[in-house]
Amino acid sequence: MASAQEIEEKFGAAIFQKFPLTIVRGKGATVWDLSGKEYVDFMAGIGVAIVGHCNPDVVDAVKKQAEKLITCHGSFYNDARAEFLGKLASVAPKGLEKAILTNSGTETVEAAMKLARRYTGRKKFVSMKGAFHGKTMGALSATWNKKYREPFAPLLDAFDFAEFGNASTLAPLVTGETAAVIAEPIQGETGVIIPPPDFLRQVREICDKSGALMILDEIQTGLGRTGRMWAAEHWGVVPDIMAISKGLGG
Repeated sequence: MASAQEIEEKFGAAIFQKFPLTIVRGKGATVWDLSGKEYVDFMAGIGVAIVGHCNPDVVDAVKKQAEKLITCHGSFYNDARAEFLGKLASVAPKGLEKAILTNSGTETVEAAMKLARRYTGRKKFVSMKGAFHGKTMGALSATWNKKYREPFAPLLDAFDFAEFGNASTLAPLVTGETAAVIAEPIQGETGVIIPPPDFLRQVREICDKSGALMILDEIQTGLGRTGRMWAAEHWGVVPDIMAISKGLGG
């Protein structure tokens, strides 16, 4: 019988770097391979399993819902979705009261960009050097690293890039044509890059002066991972649009 590694190599598209390790079970921060060898999981699905593998409360909630109803289209109301939306609004930054539910972080970024264009009537964006926002065409256009971008060029041409942490490079790029500035409160893809204390407040001020929206990507930093519910709370900043994912599903 073929191994899991052989089957994945044969039928799975080679889109991730693979390590010769087959993980079959997890509990908390610990995972086990086929032979029963134990490891500490420092990846956690790149920030998904923030409450641990097989957290009993998560497992119980998933089982109960799966036995009750698998899916409910947005054309109908649903008790579980309503409860979730209410709880999410109760912990969201003040003023952020509406949620668009998507399937992934990159979809969330796409939705944020579309919302910014629709609301402002403007077409352009400013992202940050070193940023990572996803790999679909729009989100990839906001992502900085050329190893992700170059194989799929040309991308959307509506993006300029400022130096993360340097508001003086941002201000000239934000004009009357800018729909939004998008940034991570703390960058993750290029290392854990914490901005200077005044940076996010300066981004907020630049957006307010120009009429551009401020999008904060809290997909990796949100839901308590930095000691606050949202990383932007460390600097007292509230965005116009906030993208969250990963731990939300974990």
